[in-house]
Amino acid sequence: MPYSLRTLGGLALRGGPAGELLAEGRRKPLALLALLAGAGELGVTRDKMVAYLWPEGDGEKARGALKQTLYLLRQELEEPELIVGGADLRLNPAVIAVDLWEFERAVQEGDPARAVSFYHGPFLDGFHLGDTPEFGYWMDNQRDRLRRRFAAQIELLALGAMGRNEPRVAADWWVRLTEEDPLDVRAVSGLLHACLAAGDRPSAIRYAERHMALLRKELEITPDPEIRRLVEQARARPTA
Repeated sequence: MPYSLRTLGGLALRGGPAGELLAEGRRKPLALLALLAGAGELGVTRDKMVAYLWPEGDGEKARGALKQTLYLLRQELEEPELIVGGADLRLNPAVIAVDLWEFERAVQEGDPARAVSFYHGPFLDGFHLGDTPEFGYWMDNQRDRLRRRFAAQIELLALGAMGRNEPRVAADWWVRLTEEDPLDVRAVSGLLHACLAAGDRPSAIRYAERHMALLRKELEITPDPEIRRLVEQARARPTA
């Protein structure tokens, strides 16, 4: 595949014989590619693309900016078929691989282990585009949707490990999820259950105390009753 686009855990385009970074630092072209990646085979209309990326410009000027950006991308990458379509624009899967597509495909095929292997962090993590509120809303919505899908895949893997009586494996999966969101009560609860099932009382207490301290510091709320119950259970249970 000549080009690859990373959208999970950052935003980067690679290609060429050495797989070098392309369009680095050019935010509008990268944002355009991210929008097309998120739309998949449905594509994005030119009018919607203009509204997302050039909201401050008048109609004709903004459409000209889109046309210029598409032209420069095709010229720089020497790939006229990277972006295809007329009124609706789409990325051509024959010339570009997208981690988001692979993640979504693995979820649809019921392969959670493969799905999480493509999730290297939040959608477009660290990427910002000033004066484009519609793009910002879209990015936040996509990020939240994908984080929830990732969490569901982790949960499937953790529960599967518990069903096979592999609590330590389950604990490792829950740890990964708490690293993404240390305030996720469901993930922390699953982690504590797995640690206790493995006989690892010290780890259960350590994870629980860290979670409760974060709740008090970040949200100024008391811990969930289930978490408090598991902590008490861990403290009362002898170490295996």
